[in-house]
Amino acid sequence: MFLIPPILATLDTDPNLHFYAESREQFQTHINPTFSSPADKNGQNLFSRLRIGAEYTFNPRLTAKVEYQNGHSLFWNQKQNGSFDSSDVSLAYAKWSGGGFTAIAGRQKIEIGQQRLIGSTEWLNLARSFDAGRLDSGAWSAWGGRLGVANNKPETARVEGLTHSDPRIGTTSFIAKHDLGKVSGIDVQTLDHFLTIKVGNITVDGEAAVQYGSNNGLDQRSWAWHVGATRPIYHNTTFRIEGNAASGGKNGTTVRTFDNLYPSNHDQYGLADLAGWKNMNEVAVKLQNNSFAGITLLAEGHAFSLRDASDGWYNAVGAVNPRAGGNFVDPTGGSGKDLGKEYDFSASYGFKSDAKITAGIAFFEPGNFVQALSGHSNQLTYGFLQFAKKF
Repeated sequence: MFLIPPILATLDTDPNLHFYAESREQFQTHINPTFSSPADKNGQNLFSRLRIGAEYTFNPRLTAKVEYQNGHSLFWNQKQNGSFDSSDVSLAYAKWSGGGFTAIAGRQKIEIGQQRLIGSTEWLNLARSFDAGRLDSGAWSAWGGRLGVANNKPETARVEGLTHSDPRIGTTSFIAKHDLGKVSGIDVQTLDHFLTIKVGNITVDGEAAVQYGSNNGLDQRSWAWHVGATRPIYHNTTFRIEGNAASGGKNGTTVRTFDNLYPSNHDQYGLADLAGWKNMNEVAVKLQNNSFAGITLLAEGHAFSLRDASDGWYNAVGAVNPRAGGNFVDPTGGSGKDLGKEYDFSASYGFKSDAKITAGIAFFEPGNFVQALSGHSNQLTYGFLQFAKKF
């Protein structure tokens, strides 16, 4: 009741209505996607995404935004072809600012830090948004809700968070997840901290997270960490090295597999999206060049292994990677930990007219674990071409 008079008082000025649209076309090809030899496993996809939105500004304090998102997908291989649509309201919220606070209520994007735990998965055709409430004040942000739009959306999942951001000490987040599991409830709490510092001409960033709680009747005790360093090495060229790890496995009383929550992993652990922050070890090196106006060139190398040999190999969306006749998991641990190496190359060009074209290719050389379970040593190849335009 006490908020109604000040909110109504903000409606005295002339409103402003702004429309916008975004279009994206993306072609993908997968060669040997399950590391097995039959050519009928190879496939192509054409993803089309259209967004149409409107933002209504009552005055500098009160705004509202609505966005519709349609994703159309075509797929084809030697066995079959088909298509499907995914449409939804991707954004629908009201935002009010005043008295040192900003409040947002409705369907919205929530992105924390580098999005290793909470992100919007913009790479996917149907990007993620939350039906949530959020309150920001200075360095603090409190939010909570459920998934509103997402691929394979868990209807019963709820998530809340409290975040403190300070450029001097970094970003600290407490995130609580609640869901219904196959056996009993899932209540996992995550404490995460992200920090970036400069040491001369080197930028160092690190992130660490610990989890506790209960998971399908077992105790959740897990962890993850990231560390990276970026240094300029030549004119408009930077070199970056990274290390990433996340716990895995379980016993009769404890789950040690890190819960990657709801991240955006595509730009973190390789273009092929075969790895997530879950039961993994990774070392990566990356080169980026911006010598030509509007052009970004990237080259990356990744070496992956399992943290626990008896746990699965999890992909960018948190599921165990599929293989012919099953999944990539060996409960005995006898297949070892070596997943393999991935090499990525990509280039993008930004036009002055709010358009961008991007192309990339990834090669994954399987290690002993993948070869043992797939029965093959074949290389996986993934490529894409994307054009995006804002209106």
